[in-house]
Amino acid sequence: MVKNSDLTKNHPQASDTLIRFLLPEARVRGAIIRASHLRAEACRIHGLAEGARHAPGELFAQTLIASILLLSISKGGVRQVLQIDGNQGPISRILAETRGNHGVRGYVDWHDGISSHGQKPSPLSWLGSPVTISTVRDLGFGQPYISTIHSEAEFLADMLVEYLNKSVQIRADILLHHDTGLMLEAMPGCKDEHWFSAIETLVAIPNKTFDDKAENVLKAFDSLGLNIVGRDTYSWRCDCDGESMARMLAKMPTETLCELQGADGKITVSCRYCGKSHSLKSTT
Repeated sequence: MVKNSDLTKNHPQASDTLIRFLLPEARVRGAIIRASHLRAEACRIHGLAEGARHAPGELFAQTLIASILLLSISKGGVRQVLQIDGNQGPISRILAETRGNHGVRGYVDWHDGISSHGQKPSPLSWLGSPVTISTVRDLGFGQPYISTIHSEAEFLADMLVEYLNKSVQIRADILLHHDTGLMLEAMPGCKDEHWFSAIETLVAIPNKTFDDKAENVLKAFDSLGLNIVGRDTYSWRCDCDGESMARMLAKMPTETLCELQGADGKITVSCRYCGKSHSLKSTT
């Protein structure tokens, strides 16, 4: 018998909408999402403050948003994992996973003995430098595509652009502003003048505009023939259950399982993604 603590009780799952669009005059396609609901739920589950800029809550939310954007360019993709490993900063790892069923989840790991409190001047200060970015792109067939790069960029968006240029070898730009994420990608036939017209339009958008609805942000691209081609909704979703936890325990050494076993013969484990507790009867 498996008993789950219902952390989502009284917290109905609201969704956020990703808008996919084309800029025909620039030979560019893109995606934008205002993930305020996802950010709030992720920070609530993991006990992270939402307000302070450059705080762990903001960095975590932007990593989740980035994983959604990366999946949006993966044709037919069913899963996108984005993992960021720091170097002796307070945060040792941030992982985000977006799946084709429009579910998003993730977690933040901290270095033992390093305080998570206090303000840092930039996201990189929470991670340390250089940062290691690893991705898994699962297309649903064959072997998933796994890639890793090292980056000394100061902001997450710049790290991801570096990853896309080096590893995926596409011309792209990403903007991450609080709970808004926007990505532009050059399509076949996009020449330098086309690309620069899209980037010039992007950088001319005032920062405060990105705090507005995504549709209002996109109005800035009307001169490039803006055409909205699709919408997808995403929300925080973790499908952990007793069976998945039992499979995880089955991989552990017998002596470790004995140490974890309680007086009632059960082992209680918590999901690192959502914090739900699962009590499993030990088979040792």
